[in-house]
Amino acid sequence: MTFDPLDELARAGIDLTLAGPEQREVVRSLSEAEVALLVSIHGQLREGSPEVEAHIVGGLLF
Repeated sequence: MTFDPLDELARAGIDLTLAGPEQREVVRSLSEAEVALLVSIHGQLREGSPEVEAHIVGGLLF
């Protein structure tokens, strides 16, 4: 099975439906290590306080 960053992020609960075509293209170019890092960060933020969780909008971290 071919690695697909968008599928991996979606399986991790990171919603990229609000991302534009250019952003999706950048995400598609991410390596497995980069995606793993994003998934790890996303998980850590979700485990944080409600205030931290409030800053996860549309699956994108900021």
